[in-house]
Amino acid sequence: MKYALLYDDDAAARRHSATLLKSLGYAVAEATTAQAALNATRALHFDVILTASAHADGERRALPGELSRLAPRTPTILLLPQDEPLPPVYRSFSATVTKPVTVRALRHALEFGLDGTGPRPVPPAMHSERRHHGLRRTAPR
Repeated sequence: MKYALLYDDDAAARRHSATLLKSLGYAVAEATTAQAALNATRALHFDVILTASAHADGERRALPGELSRLAPRTPTILLLPQDEPLPPVYRSFSATVTKPVTVRALRHALEFGLDGTGPRPVPPAMHSERRHHGLRRTAPR
């Protein structure tokens, strides 16, 4: 069985998304606050994390950064309202799905992800190499 964490402060949207995830074979843990989502991530292992917010409430830290620190190998999917632009931290997510969530869009994000191989954790950007302690070479030889 696959396990999913769903964080959305809108109760109707959270129930709808949870129903769709259950129809795709996931056992869903629902969180109503960012702190509850972070606590659940500390306590349990999830196969995928879906969040409707890019920031924790009352915190300056970005939610995807905290989730990737607590669960580095777990992909995170951003549930984004249709009218809103992409937040600046959208690259920190494995995939995005616009709300209202449809089963087709959710299945596509879960099975194919951004690169066609399914949702994968976003690797951190490489700024320097360990050897020679210099900047990473960007130009071809």
